[in-house]
Amino acid sequence: LNKKIRKPTMKNSKDVNNHRTDTIYSSPQETVQPFEFNQSVVAVFDDMISRSVPGYAFNLDLIALAASRYAQADSQLYDLGCSSGRATLALAEASPETCHIIGVDNSAAMIDACSASLDDSPYGHRIELRCEDLLETPLSNASVIILNYTLQFLPITARAPLIERIHAALKPRGLVFVAEKVADPIPHHQIVLDELHLDFKRSTGYSELEIAQKRAALEEVLIPESEQVHLDRLRSAGFETVATLSKAINFCGFIGIKAGTP
Repeated sequence: LNKKIRKPTMKNSKDVNNHRTDTIYSSPQETVQPFEFNQSVVAVFDDMISRSVPGYAFNLDLIALAASRYAQADSQLYDLGCSSGRATLALAEASPETCHIIGVDNSAAMIDACSASLDDSPYGHRIELRCEDLLETPLSNASVIILNYTLQFLPITARAPLIERIHAALKPRGLVFVAEKVADPIPHHQIVLDELHLDFKRSTGYSELEIAQKRAALEEVLIPESEQVHLDRLRSAGFETVATLSKAINFCGFIGIKAGTP
């Protein structure tokens, strides 16, 4: 195995992923740095994503539902871009006991947070965490693969090859779940979506300063694509069944199901 692979550990579990309130952008910053998943973000990540992404909790429920139906015994389930591990844990809870769950993230701080989220979990023995580039992590014998708000942070040119590699790694009737921020190709539609998303963030307590500085930090880092681009990419990779499973303002959840019989 790659030397970067790390098993879940419980050390420092009280110091990471402690669900603190996100105040990263609450004070004026002379220069807003590009967004990255560093220790400051990790410390408030669960609060940040739940207050910034409409439908986040519902998509976790969908991941559990998908795993309960499509996870195959003696197979591997992957959470690519596992962040703090909420989707990783959902996979473990909903899948057969003989499934092996693999969470992958290139942020060491996130891997530590994910490890801490497994503290006292009865599923820790079935979960492996890998601190490595998900574009390079080996994929095999998979029945469910999750990309939960992950593709949007990858170079656009890397997205189709990754989806193709996921399709190849999945067993017959295997499933990929992809959740993403999407962009509408019709400009006035996009304006409406942007306005509603801003209202959503205001409703969760973010100030105008926080919203503006976070947007500046993400501008060159998070590159959304249209809903149709995501659906077409899944079809082009060879998935037999492709569908939009959820929509919440400008965020969507997609599934692709591989042809065949388990």
